[in-house]
Order: sequence, then structure tokens, then C-alpha cells
Amino acid sequence: MKKYFVVITTFPDRKTAQKICKTLINENLTACCQIFGDITSLYWWKGKIEHSKEVACFFKTEKSVLEKLKKRIKEIHPYEIPEIICLQAKDIDSEYAKWIDDTIKGIKND
Repeated sequence: MKKYFVVITTFPDRKTAQKICKTLINENLTACCQIFGDITSLYWWKGKIEHSKEVACFFKTEKSVLEKLKKRIKEIHPYEIPEIICLQAKDIDSEYAKWIDDTIKGIKND
């Protein structure tokens, strides 16, 4: 069975997230992007604790395009160092997996 992943990242706002999600879907690097509501992030950055509002995104993809997806996120993300966390799906519905494969291959579902 192929390996499937959920890639997690954050964006500074919903508009940026939607623009980048559309780009990555159009490039067949992800089958689906889910944008989650406002979150608050606290983190160390350049020697001090930062506090910012963000939105989180989950991308559904498969192994054959995972490295391309990660590279592309880095290229178009507005952050200097974007969060990119890849979680392998250990158990995935076979129909959903087929949909991910078809979508990444550019097969449009009606």
C-alpha cells in the first residue's frame, strides 16, 4: 500500500492560506487543504517569545509528491522558516486513498 501523509503548517491569515492552498491543489501536490480557524501561537523567535494570531492548515498528500510539496511550501510561504510537519497516516480508508491518488494524478472527480 502507498504511504499517505497529513502535512501541517500555519499561515498569518486566512487570505494567505487560501491563496497558497489553491496553488498547491492546482499543482497537484495535495488533494485537499483544510484551513482551521484562528489560533494563537507562542514561540521563541530571534531571542524573544513571540505571540501571534495564525490559521492552521492540513494538507492531504501521498509519498510520491511529499518532498515536492514541502519544497513548494518553503518557496511560496511568507514566513522565513515555515512550520512543516509531516504525519504519516497509518490507517486510511481505501476509497479516500484512491481519491487522493486520482486527485494528485490530475484526475478530476465530478
